[in-house]
Amino acid sequence: MGKHILIGTFLLISMFLMLGSLAAAESTPLTETKIDYTGYREIEVGKGAVYQIEITNTGTHEKEYEIMPKAEAIREIGSYSIDPSDKIILKAGKKEAIYIYISVEKQITGRAVIPVEIKTGFSSTNIELVARSIAPAQPKDEVSPPFAAAFKIAVIMALVIIILIAIILSIIKMRKKEEEELEKDFNQEVEENVETYY
Repeated sequence: MGKHILIGTFLLISMFLMLGSLAAAESTPLTETKIDYTGYREIEVGKGAVYQIEITNTGTHEKEYEIMPKAEAIREIGSYSIDPSDKIILKAGKKEAIYIYISVEKQITGRAVIPVEIKTGFSSTNIELVARSIAPAQPKDEVSPPFAAAFKIAVIMALVIIILIAIILSIIKMRKKEEEELEKDFNQEVEENVETYY
């Protein structure tokens, strides 16, 4: 029985040591890696933005990197995709750009912060991408000089005057035609009366 207690104690101690080393390994900062990125974008609702993250392996051996944006933070504003992949393998001294496309589908009040974890093995680091919602661009009203407005008014007034003159001339012409027809009819009647009188 003493043998079993000794083995059990040994197993418990080794489990605690392993868990402690795993916890220490998980919190190890990312070394031999250079990360360049621009973390701030202004985005219109209904559109998206691309965040470029450039990862350089400054170490002496090949590393596999995993890029993990916090999905819950992105779901609050829209959706995302990663190009070419959320996992890349870099040889020593090599670099590669990762593109995270974030589509803003919901209105953001203020700024939205999206944590992104970059992990290799048991080492990791966090960066923050910031999205700020802006209103869609409104076309600027062209400011016209004062003489342009006066010119528009003058053209409109000239058109109105021309239309009025055309109406008045057509009325005068119609009256003149009617008078000529009346005079012609009157002259015919007078001639008929004169002929019958003689």
